[in-house]
Amino acid sequence: MSYIVNKSINSEARQTNFIDVGIHENVELKSIEYKISPNGNPFLVLTFEKDGKLLTHTEYEPKDKDGVVLEDKKRNQIKRLKHIFTKFVTEDEFTIETETFEDFCKSIIRILKGKFEGKKVRIKVVYSNKNYTSLPKYVPFIERMDVKKSDLEILSIDKMIKDLPDKVETTFNPWSVDFSKENVPIKAGSQPEDENDLPF
Repeated sequence: MSYIVNKSINSEARQTNFIDVGIHENVELKSIEYKISPNGNPFLVLTFEKDGKLLTHTEYEPKDKDGVVLEDKKRNQIKRLKHIFTKFVTEDEFTIETETFEDFCKSIIRILKGKFEGKKVRIKVVYSNKNYTSLPKYVPFIERMDVKKSDLEILSIDKMIKDLPDKVETTFNPWSVDFSKENVPIKAGSQPEDENDLPF
């Protein structure tokens, strides 16, 4: 493969723009897809778009060894998904009864087919625990644009700032090194090692 650099390569443009945290109006739901991750976990992914910027929200199949906890996770997920999709179809239309997560997701896709295109909504975007922009885990976070008085607001529990890393990575700076001792670089501000401490 050869290396060619010319004006056709735009080195300044972002590959993808993402919707930032906050409350955003006139957002469109662009797609609903059922997928399986490389390690075999099924999930439903929703893609929202505003002015060319994207937000992807994923809902994985709930799992837990504790049956009570698992049912609670399923119930919360159903509540979130109903909260989203009843902004595009009526509650009567959004009626599902299935045995598996796969069938649940495929029923959603079938019900919503042709029903969400071009409909604009207002959404609240926050950072997830892993510092990705996402919809909150708790309602309300989405509403139709024809709502006269919005119920969406930034709460004290909403994560609007990314976590700082526990460990700040540092890089070696050759200009901060004292080479007064042969072959033993010393960081600026540190004490040189005693020759007696050397392993030879």
